[in-house]
Amino acid sequence: MPHAGGQFVNLLWGENTWEDIAQAARDGAIAVAPFGSTEQHGPMLPVDTDIHIADRLALDGARAARDKYGIPVLVLPTMPFGLALHHMSFAGTVSFQPETYVMAIADILRCVVKHGFRRIAVVSGHGGNEPALRLGIEKVVHEFAETMPLRIALFLGHRDPVFAKLSPEIWRGEPSEGQPGIHASRWETSETLADRPHLVKRGRMVRPEMKRTTVPEFDWRTQEITETGAFGDPSLARAELGEKCWDAWAEAVGQFIKRLADEPL
Repeated sequence: MPHAGGQFVNLLWGENTWEDIAQAARDGAIAVAPFGSTEQHGPMLPVDTDIHIADRLALDGARAARDKYGIPVLVLPTMPFGLALHHMSFAGTVSFQPETYVMAIADILRCVVKHGFRRIAVVSGHGGNEPALRLGIEKVVHEFAETMPLRIALFLGHRDPVFAKLSPEIWRGEPSEGQPGIHASRWETSETLADRPHLVKRGRMVRPEMKRTTVPEFDWRTQEITETGAFGDPSLARAELGEKCWDAWAEAVGQFIKRLADEPL
């Protein structure tokens, strides 16, 4: 049996049969849809960094929601490509065009809805995906608005209220990076050191020379700000900081799923 009292043995969508998934929908399970990106992460991190982040956010959060709150959850396979046009000058980056990506998001979510799921938690490992994710979600919600109620929510990442509350304790006493740490910086490098240290080129964990002191207001390309593709100061990264980050993400995504489960249809 794939489920017992609403608890599914296989959290991963792809490890279940079609009958298991149909039953999960009838039992009111929440579908978690992770979206990643294949893009450069400086000279020290692999290009699948944002895929791995999306994987862990979704699976760790789903486990927390199941184990702490008894919520039945299924985690879809992570979409490995996203919006990364600003990184295209760096080898290895693969990006959708914005309009293509919005349609792909809507297609994925539409399929999940048509299989009977009414609550979908969307998580992203790449902040640049957010505008398209919001549009894709809105497209699907309004498409079904006249026939069925849906609750599709996007996890806000660093702006999530639970993560924002936990975050200061992670960095308490840590020196400032001295420049915007928005990508391939201390936090992503620390997370990778914590759970995939063999993929980090430690000799390349260096503070990049930035061409600008702040992130511009206009739509920018990465090479306009940093020659290495990294931001912040990766040399400050440590595995123990990464472990704290992963723990905080699990708690925050778990509570995000709980809030979604509590929303009436």
